Amino acid sequence: MILVAVVAFFAAACTPTSDSNTDQGVVEVFGPFRGEDAAKFAATVAPFEEETGIDVRYVGAGSFVQNIQQRVADADYPDVALFPQPALLRDMAAQGALVPVPDEVASRFLADVPGAVIGEAGGVLYGIWFRAAAKSLVWYRPDVFEARGYTVPKTWGELVALSQVMKSDGVAPWCLSMESFGSTGWVGTDWIEDIVLREQGVDVFDGWVAGDVLFSSSEITQAFATFGAIVNDTGSVLGGTNRILNVPWQRAADPMFDAEPACMMQKQASFWVPDASLGTVFGENFDFFILPGVTAAPAPVLVSGDIAGAFNDRPEVAAFMEFLAGPDAGVGWASRGGFISPHPEFDPADYIFDVDRKVGQTILDAPSLRFDGSDLMPSVVGTDAFWEGIRDFIRTGIFPAAEIDEAFPRPALFNDG
Repeated sequence: MILVAVVAFFAAACTPTSDSNTDQGVVEVFGPFRGEDAAKFAATVAPFEEETGIDVRYVGAGSFVQNIQQRVADADYPDVALFPQPALLRDMAAQGALVPVPDEVASRFLADVPGAVIGEAGGVLYGIWFRAAAKSLVWYRPDVFEARGYTVPKTWGELVALSQVMKSDGVAPWCLSMESFGSTGWVGTDWIEDIVLREQGVDVFDGWVAGDVLFSSSEITQAFATFGAIVNDTGSVLGGTNRILNVPWQRAADPMFDAEPACMMQKQASFWVPDASLGTVFGENFDFFILPGVTAAPAPVLVSGDIAGAFNDRPEVAAFMEFLAGPDAGVGWASRGGFISPHPEFDPADYIFDVDRKVGQTILDAPSLRFDGSDLMPSVVGTDAFWEGIRDFIRTGIFPAAEIDEAFPRPALFNDG
């Protein structure tokens, strides 16, 4: 197997403190974190290593999806893998490669967060949702809103009205770009998923993810029409189609921080924060609000994250999974920034940055959560046909619903009846 990158833990975090610790075993963790994120993960698991004497050895791969599939095909299993996509975890469970989460571990896991049972396959829990991101966020500049008399919208109608005011003021309402190398399209699928949640509700969303509600249904085509009213409307998105498809998603909102902002809002996940070189201060010249729903009632929150699944049931592996299911997992990472815990008992004081603390509270306060739909759908749909369909829609304004429906495999891997 060829790894694009292999990241080892820092020696202080990985080396057992004594010879006796070595006897406690080794847990190999395979995941998508590299560079700085791998170092932060090392800080996260260091207390577990020190307390248990178990040596956690992390291997990071740039092409995680392809690599874990190959490892499973070769029966070269890691002890634990950190899946960014529940659909991939379900694939592994369907192949009999994963170990169910023990009941005593599952009982520690997110029982109080509505709609947050992530990692299930066929009614059995195979994964622990370890790290979260909120995707229903609209980033904006409070200082500019105040100076121009703009008010944060509480309903979709108010959002549309605000956008029209911004256009009449000669500025694009939306900063939106989605270039992401081979993954271009996911920014658009996030938009569609959030719109479906707001216009149709969680039941339709769940049926859509399961393949029971077709892309060609009126519910989903309406969501594309709503999205199209933004991306196909002249002046609504800075730079139009060319910028949407060709500017890296990380740079979408840079013009928001110009002396004279060229765009006013960006819908993007919590793993985006403006570049520090832009002189940003959270709460002063950047903040977020939740993408509003049809009414002023609190809207569902779309989330994503990393889910730990175990391939082996040795005691040290079970102990590590139990650690990840607890409220203290992620403290080391949160103290360095960029980590959001989905656990209701995670101490907000452990977040070093206010923006992370607010995102964490947003997830806990949500009336319901739904995991990223394209990550839940079978890969041939969610991260293939759906992404391609978004790109086609941006280019042409035509939604290829029938082609995406044809890509959806039926029956599903698991059928709960």
